[in-house]
Amino acid sequence: METTYAMIGTDGQQYGPVTLAQIKSWVLEGRIGGETQVWRSDTNSWLPAAQYVELGLASPVPPAVPPGVRTPSVIRSPAADGNNLVLERRALRSARWFYWIAVLSLINTFIAASGQGVVFLVGLAVTQYIYYFSAQLGSGGNGVGIVLSAVVAGLFAMLGFFASKRNAWAFIVGIVLYAGDALLAMPAGDWLSVGFHVFVLYLLFLGLKANGQLKSASPGGMS
Repeated sequence: METTYAMIGTDGQQYGPVTLAQIKSWVLEGRIGGETQVWRSDTNSWLPAAQYVELGLASPVPPAVPPGVRTPSVIRSPAADGNNLVLERRALRSARWFYWIAVLSLINTFIAASGQGVVFLVGLAVTQYIYYFSAQLGSGGNGVGIVLSAVVAGLFAMLGFFASKRNAWAFIVGIVLYAGDALLAMPAGDWLSVGFHVFVLYLLFLGLKANGQLKSASPGGMS
């Protein structure tokens, strides 16, 4: 596979990937200096252009722009940029579901402690189990149940934080845990809650998929 290059321009935008011949023409036109950040597909990392011997920028004096040479058009696809924006929003919306799961699960615990029977479907079944068993401990059981539920809710909030930072592992761990929680709701025959779990799992999967597509579209994600 042919080696390709990308660069970060003075405007902070990424240009490329392009061939060696194309990026050399940018060097001649003065668009790339020794300190310009350049990515090469075989190194899979951003380095100063001077570190790539083939670009001829080891000298501290940058080459002059030849007269009459036209500046190449920016190699960026508006359609691709728009698609990336859609994927970013989809991944972020999915990541926020972890926060909803955490908050509503904790609210469900407080509702159970108050003796009310209404709960939020998006909440965790495991927090209901925690409260049920902690209630058997007597007067101090309510506090234990709330603390343990807060720990579980905190775990999902943490997954939401890392998922919003585009960490695929956070989506995967969250999907596995929430799928397991759906199984816990089945013995109680709470099929409405199970159905809502499946719906949220689908949204989380879409976020994981969008996150993967974003990484594949970035230079570092290309093979």
